[in-house]
Amino acid sequence: MSFIIFWTATFVKAQPVLTYTPVLKNMSKPIDIKNAADGSGRMFIVEQTGKIRIYKNGELLPKPFLDITNMVEQGTYKGIINIAFAPNYKINRTFFVYYLDTLNRSTIARFTASKQNPDSAVVSSRRILYQFSPVDTGDTKISIGSMGFGRDRLLYISLSDGSYIGKVTNLAQNGGLPYGKILRVDVNKLDSPYYKIPPSNPYANNPDIRHDIWAIGIRNMWRWSFDRLTGDMWLADDGNSNRDEVNFVTPAEAKGGINFGWKCYEGDQVYDTTGCLPSTNYKFPALSLIHDSIVGCYAIIGGHVYRGTQFPALYGYYVCSDYVTANSWLMNPNGSGGWNVYRQPGVPPGIENYGENESGELFATSLDGTVYQVGGIAGTSIVSSSINEVTIPATAATQLKSRVYPTLVNNRMIVLELNEPFGSFRLFDMNGNPVLKKDIKGLKGNVPVDLPATLLPGMYVVELSGQHSLKQKIFISR
Repeated sequence: MSFIIFWTATFVKAQPVLTYTPVLKNMSKPIDIKNAADGSGRMFIVEQTGKIRIYKNGELLPKPFLDITNMVEQGTYKGIINIAFAPNYKINRTFFVYYLDTLNRSTIARFTASKQNPDSAVVSSRRILYQFSPVDTGDTKISIGSMGFGRDRLLYISLSDGSYIGKVTNLAQNGGLPYGKILRVDVNKLDSPYYKIPPSNPYANNPDIRHDIWAIGIRNMWRWSFDRLTGDMWLADDGNSNRDEVNFVTPAEAKGGINFGWKCYEGDQVYDTTGCLPSTNYKFPALSLIHDSIVGCYAIIGGHVYRGTQFPALYGYYVCSDYVTANSWLMNPNGSGGWNVYRQPGVPPGIENYGENESGELFATSLDGTVYQVGGIAGTSIVSSSINEVTIPATAATQLKSRVYPTLVNNRMIVLELNEPFGSFRLFDMNGNPVLKKDIKGLKGNVPVDLPATLLPGMYVVELSGQHSLKQKIFISR
């Protein structure tokens, strides 16, 4: 059973119920999906380990479109991150690859497809536009993001500020550095550095700020997208310790100069306003999500506004989800300048990206090797808030009694505060691999768990299972 929390009760059309149908399995860490908008109907699926594969006429072609395995670093947050096809790809066969090279540099490179074989790219055609050295926080040595072309035919590139749990950098508000920014460049340039600064960039004439910067103040906009119908931008930013967020930018705001606020603000909450400007100088999110194992999220995965035709009930909704909690959210305008926001639990594990085919149908990739088609079936009209609908399992009140602490672990021990019966404890790394198991059947109260010294520092997920379940993210700092 479940119940609905609501404020001003009105009858509204129910949100669609999301469906995830497996299309492909056993891929090697599929991490991105794109189409080339060239009329071929092909989907290009990126394998994080270094290959771009083609899904064509219902089949995955055996030969990769591009294989740069020898050029990329292997591991979590490594390899190929993202690809983008030039708006005039059908003519110039040019596409761009965002990857971590063997020195952990965030690299943006241009490649060209073969003129003789459109299902094959020419590795030797690589031209490097950017190589950003990794941000070293002591725990990680990376900075990553995403990229895509806007209606203005310019390439937008997000680059995280390198912050990690417990290791927050001070780079996102520094206009002299690319970290924690969204860049915008014109890539119609054949000679080095293979891009130029658009005169319309907001800081193109500012000597104190990088001329390629379009927006400031992001933490890790790992996945974001353009609405193919309206040109609106939807930007999900993975937060630090308390909140994740979804930002909305209209084409009218595309002139740039936006400051999304990190690290002055995390979501819609103050984080550290030391040296910051008044709040009116920052753009606040359309959706701010608390880090919570029941109704919130820990690692937001930005999606797309559905513009396909197979699932009419889903049309016009923005879809995103959380990598850790298996929650998803649907958003659409409420008609008063705000948003209807609907949470749905039960997303398949490990979803870390969404993408579209040429027809606007929505797909999702999971690092367990599965590619899903995402759909939505019509729901039933219900009484709901005109602003926000939140459905919580009836067991949630019980689940909230138990917790895991501390979430920042520096002595290799955590405590399970068990105020209800659970059967088992499991610890997973961020690739979904179990690294520790423990039988906790019949145990209650504070149960200490020693973590193996062999576990590498980083993010892990605790799962308590029984009649109910609880998931919580922890960070092992040493």
